[in-house]
Parts: sequence; structure tokens; C-alpha cells
Amino acid sequence: MKINFLIILSFTLFVCSEISSGEIKIFVSNIEEKKGTIHYGVYNNSQLFPEDSGKILGGYEEVSKVIESGLLIDNLDESNYAIAIFHDTNSNNKFDTFLSIPKEKFGFSNNAKVFLGPPRFEDASIFVGQNSIVEIMIELR
Repeated sequence: MKINFLIILSFTLFVCSEISSGEIKIFVSNIEEKKGTIHYGVYNNSQLFPEDSGKILGGYEEVSKVIESGLLIDNLDESNYAIAIFHDTNSNNKFDTFLSIPKEKFGFSNNAKVFLGPPRFEDASIFVGQNSIVEIMIELR
């Protein structure tokens, strides 16, 4: 009886340990200059998108690596997410603008349209499920 209980317990723990988080694989198109870094921000709150304070994850990767293999964002809970990226061509770790006009290329998940400001969260959001890998293409503009 004890052995059956231990087998069932072991099997349950094994099955539960197989449940993993979701991932987003981002491919970036329209990269004109093969220098600098691609910065990304991951958001899950429509009120804070795309403010820096609203990022739940963020980082950057060398352009050459992004061209070769894309960006991978993992360990995500099941939820809706919006992604914002920009190409930091001069590697100064900021999104350069002049009179609020972008000097560096940028993009959003779903290639959400920009008109006098960033897109709405709903237009840029994608659903990531548990144990899923969502692949998206973001075109820099």
C-alpha cells in the first residue's frame, strides 16, 4: 500500500514539474544598420504601456545576434503581453528623439500602428499560454 502511494505521489510530482511557462520568440525585420543593439520591453498592463515604469521585463541584445536567432523572452505566465522594441544604433542605451520625433527605428508587437503617439495595448497585445511558444515578427519603422 505504501509503495502504491509513493508511486502515485512520484508520478503526480513528475507531471506537475513538466508544466512550464510560456515563451515569446521575436524576429525583427527592416534592420538597416548592422550595428548597435535591439532593446525590448515586455508589458502586461494597458495603463502602463509603453511607459518605462510599466515594463515587467526588459533588456537588449546585439543586432548581429538578433539577426541570426531573434530574441527569446521566456518564463512568462499565461497572459496578454505587448512588446515594444527599438534599434539603439549608437549604443547609448536610450531611445533618441528630436522634438519628440524618433531618430531611431522602433516597433511594436502585431506591428501595431502608430499615430501621434504609441499604439493602444489592445492593438499590440498577444496571448501567451502556458507551455506555449509564440513567434512574432516586428518590423522596425
